[in-house]
Amino acid sequence: MITPGVCKYDVILQNKYFLRECIQSLSLEDRLSEIAYCAKCKLAVPGNQFTGLPVITPGMEIRVSGTRFGESKYSYLIQPGVVWTFNIDNKARRNWDLTIYDRLIYLAKSDDQYLFEEGSTAASRIEQICSDWNIPVLSIPDTGVGLARDVVRAKSIWSIMQDQLKETAEKDGKLYTIRMQPDGLELFEIGSNKDPWVFEFPVNLVSVSQKQTLDGAVTKVKVLGKGSEGELAPVESETSADTDKYGTIQKVVQYKKGTDADTTSKKANNMLGGIQETVTVESIDINTIRNGDKVLVEGWPDGLYVISVRHTCGSPGKMQMELASLEYIKRKFYHAEKSV
Repeated sequence: MITPGVCKYDVILQNKYFLRECIQSLSLEDRLSEIAYCAKCKLAVPGNQFTGLPVITPGMEIRVSGTRFGESKYSYLIQPGVVWTFNIDNKARRNWDLTIYDRLIYLAKSDDQYLFEEGSTAASRIEQICSDWNIPVLSIPDTGVGLARDVVRAKSIWSIMQDQLKETAEKDGKLYTIRMQPDGLELFEIGSNKDPWVFEFPVNLVSVSQKQTLDGAVTKVKVLGKGSEGELAPVESETSADTDKYGTIQKVVQYKKGTDADTTSKKANNMLGGIQETVTVESIDINTIRNGDKVLVEGWPDGLYVISVRHTCGSPGKMQMELASLEYIKRKFYHAEKSV
């Protein structure tokens, strides 16, 4: 039986102002589709309190700390962080709503250009970007797959990193997600967390719902070769599966210079998939769970993987997770939209 712990939280502005007593609500949100960990905090500040507290403005340094599930000491949850959006109730000027991100948000909002040489790995390319942008590194394991030469112009840094991870996955490499930890950037292999949390009724599980759809399904892939100007591109190959069962839902893979036939074939096969299933779980909050973690849910003994998680912080807190299989995640998040 898991007993909800007494988790405590604090929000510290400019490493000086402790806002714990002002917190009305606090949530932490983490998604595979986004690079930065996000906190949303509602503060109620009496007029006679915090003499000298500065007016909060976007760009200010801020951090979120708390006691991790099962622990009693405070740890960093978002550090370093930045105030990104700040709303004030204009009637009483007492209710303050903050949106806080870890500093990887700057990689999502900034563009750059890069030239990556043939054969270099996603790990080496991400290390290069971190060096250029003065991002401290905690852990970047060798991704082990040589990638094609890539000339990138005017694209967000986050998208550039994602493209390298997508190509790694399409060449049968492992799936990785980028997360910021207090000690630096972590390139985390999806599902590699030790001792995954187990969720069961009535121990720690409140509700489970499933969604199945053909949205996103692909039953036929047509691979196009290099076409002459003014003419249709030749069809190099066609791959299909389950068209009798689900009908024909076709996608096209276009020619890209420098990509070999084996890579193109792998991409086509990886695109095929029928019914798409996601699972939504509501449970007691385990505030250490992040995107990419593996969890074990009653009814899915092989485990599912976290697409997104929202921690509603409190004692006890609540948690909502969107989960899926590794195959779904690969197709949904690690399929490059660019031509191959």
